[in-house]
Amino acid sequence: MREYVNPNVGRVDAVVRVVSGLAVLALAYYTAAGVVSVPVGSAVGFGIAGGVLILEGVTRRCLLYRILGIDRCPVE
Repeated sequence: MREYVNPNVGRVDAVVRVVSGLAVLALAYYTAAGVVSVPVGSAVGFGIAGGVLILEGVTRRCLLYRILGIDRCPVE
């Protein structure tokens, strides 16, 4: 049976993650289209990073926070 994991990301942090994830996905798209040239990084890498940020923002769970024992989510 799966154990339910409480959210460890606050609302403001979640919104910032979703917005920044969308920006990184846009950068990935423009890099893949050849509009933007980024010295370090690829469109695939930016796409994965953007997707992870959006996923963490939507679910309000961060694996790194959990590993480090950080809880930024106030009691709701």
